[in-house]
Amino acid sequence: MCLALAACGDDDPSPQPPTSGAGGEGGEGGQGEGGGGGAPEGKADGEPCAANDECLGGLCLTEETFGWAGGYCSSLCDPELVPCEAGSECLPQGSYSLCLRSCEETADCRGTGQTCLDMTGEGLLMCIGGCDADEQCEGACNDDYGYCVATGEVCDNAEDDDEDGLQDCEELDCAAQGACDEGITAACTGAVDVSEGGAFPGTTEGGTNLFGSMCSTLGGAYPAGVGINERVFQFVAPAKGVVQLAARAVEEEVEFDWYIRSGCDDAATLLGCLVSFGPDSAPLELPVEAGDTYFVFIEGTGEADVEYTFDVSFAEQRCGDGVRVGTEECDDANAANDDLCTDECLVNVEAACASALPTTGEETAGDGSEGTQGFTGSCGGDGGELVYQYTPTATGDVTISAAPQGAADIVLHVRTDCADRDTEIACSDDLVESDFTESVTVPVTEGEPITIFVDSYDSASSGPFTLTITPAE
Repeated sequence: MCLALAACGDDDPSPQPPTSGAGGEGGEGGQGEGGGGGAPEGKADGEPCAANDECLGGLCLTEETFGWAGGYCSSLCDPELVPCEAGSECLPQGSYSLCLRSCEETADCRGTGQTCLDMTGEGLLMCIGGCDADEQCEGACNDDYGYCVATGEVCDNAEDDDEDGLQDCEELDCAAQGACDEGITAACTGAVDVSEGGAFPGTTEGGTNLFGSMCSTLGGAYPAGVGINERVFQFVAPAKGVVQLAARAVEEEVEFDWYIRSGCDDAATLLGCLVSFGPDSAPLELPVEAGDTYFVFIEGTGEADVEYTFDVSFAEQRCGDGVRVGTEECDDANAANDDLCTDECLVNVEAACASALPTTGEETAGDGSEGTQGFTGSCGGDGGELVYQYTPTATGDVTISAAPQGAADIVLHVRTDCADRDTEIACSDDLVESDFTESVTVPVTEGEPITIFVDSYDSASSGPFTLTITPAE
């Protein structure tokens, strides 16, 4: 499915607004059946079309320009100045905006290949065109993106025929075809089993060249593993717990792509893409149930193979064994229900707050992995945390800083009432850097305590830190 209209064809097809006027002179017999001399009623937004003059709004989104099978009527709009007619929503497209048919579900959309989607993130559902079969298009349907292209992919010529960044068996267009299907099945069957965990060193040299992935980032999508050898690994969870994964290059200056699917031969099951981790990077952590299966693909980079080490570890989640794992908020290895940790391994908030560590503001060392995992801030904090109570000796502003040690990724949040999340007065988490010192400045009143949570992004990034408080003067 094409999720960005401008990406489906020219960057700016410059659609023209509808024109008005008296029109040309009618021929003889203009007063005949259906007469009156008026123009026939145009088609509404979302109706199939082949040319602009068929549409009430004067614009036909054609396959040639937008990649939408069949073409659909639309009109230009402005979200504030020129709204769409009832039954349509205005979708901004950079230098212009388009009216698209409103919908509640895909069945409300009338055209070939259309899907009901929220394109703006504002809950406004509209019919977005595309394709899901070659026969819908004049040329071919690009299965990786879901829009029509002039030329389909040839699956054995080592070229990117449909110009989508992938080629040959890496394409969804080719994956199900005989020549690719046999090789892909063999590669998936022969995937290296890493279910028992350990370090798996190797190189992509001599690997298969059958897989690729379209990876999404904040800057847009990019193809990973195009025309490059890869190695395939399989992990099957032996029980409920957490699997940790980290793919690292042997040479630190080398970067490569690796990605994870829940189905080896199904690109639609992509869970995410990553670049090679550094030596001190926290591993990726995935909660799993018994039998959950993941496939990991490590790809070469550029036109070169890479040497790597793939580290895999698994921890079973068992409440009462004294080790906090997965969705456990705590685990104190006892069955008592009135202490800090319940017999279901959930944090007893009142007890946790009563046990908050007192701090006078001097430099304090701690380790989030040794704490609970039951508190979060408005900006994050799904990992382990330690809870501190600070009673100011003067009224004013205090600055609180938590510096990570090693691979810890700190989230720092502060409340005036430990047990009440609505009393949060600050929360800090750098979204880009993991080994970043988080710092907040908050107003305090002499003698009135505040609660400080030195938290972490997730349980894989919990670790040691140093807490420093600069008191008000």
